[in-house]
Amino acid sequence: MSGLPFEIKWSRLPDLPDAEGFAGSYAGVHGGALLVAGGANFPEKPMWEGGAKRWTDRVFVLPGPEEGWREPARLPKPMGYGASACLPQGVLLVGGSNAGGALNDVCLLSWKDGALSCTEWPSLPVALTGHAAAVLDGVVYVMGGSLETGEQDAEARMWKLDAARLCRGWQECEPLPGRGRFLHQMAAAGDAVYVLGGIGVAPGGEGRMVRDMLRDAWSYTIDRGWRRLADLPYSVAAAPTPAPVRDGRVYLFGGDDASVKGFAPQNHPGFHSQSLCYTIAADEWTACGSVPAARAVLPCAFWNGLAVIVNGEQRPGKRSNQVWGAHL
Repeated sequence: MSGLPFEIKWSRLPDLPDAEGFAGSYAGVHGGALLVAGGANFPEKPMWEGGAKRWTDRVFVLPGPEEGWREPARLPKPMGYGASACLPQGVLLVGGSNAGGALNDVCLLSWKDGALSCTEWPSLPVALTGHAAAVLDGVVYVMGGSLETGEQDAEARMWKLDAARLCRGWQECEPLPGRGRFLHQMAAAGDAVYVLGGIGVAPGGEGRMVRDMLRDAWSYTIDRGWRRLADLPYSVAAAPTPAPVRDGRVYLFGGDDASVKGFAPQNHPGFHSQSLCYTIAADEWTACGSVPAARAVLPCAFWNGLAVIVNGEQRPGKRSNQVWGAHL
């Protein structure tokens, strides 16, 4: 990994109007507005005091950077930990989970003339949670994730949905030749989609699976299939995704690098605050400064020239309601 060529400038946007904030939300941009939906938190009491995780069906809309958040409607059901995809038609919410387990639901949120609509789209062939998505030429690619909650399995399969040909439904692509994974990052640039880092599973004691932090990176094109790229300099999981792309570079902001171990949740010092930049043409990773709000398990969306990151975990069991934008 090369040195630090530049520092990213950050701006703080209006906090989400919830005291706790959420992890695992969906986010995107439509009709000029920033849309945030779903996710989960511990509203009654902290996780380490026995608080229950609650998924939400709330939807928040920020029409402009100088305006306040609105809450015009709700999702058909509480859900989170799925994938977000921005399309001309709206923001696609793909799969995820709730208290009942993993979901295969897919719905489209659209914002027009001050009104929010939610439309059902073709369901995923399988229920998935902890997966990621990227949009290339109007086609939504969804890769990885777990078939069930509990982090006991990790998928290597990839699915695609052509937004202009919904009648075809989701089609299975060539699977990733590397490890199955969840809480990874995806991006789209040029003619390729990218799969970066994440978490695999490995056998642990008593028949259970344990986390295996990953550093490998891959690209996929229709013509060439999968290609192994330069490894990340360190493992990164649960960073904002879809990862923002600008001028041939893919950015990873914070996330979990597995450097913090052995802490009880209430004493956890928080996730690491460093960011990485992948230069596609050079196949090279570069450090690009610190993130003012180190977070994990959160979405990212381009809005008004900013790569916006929404809420996320400050540390296990503790959310944030802050919203930040990176000037790329």
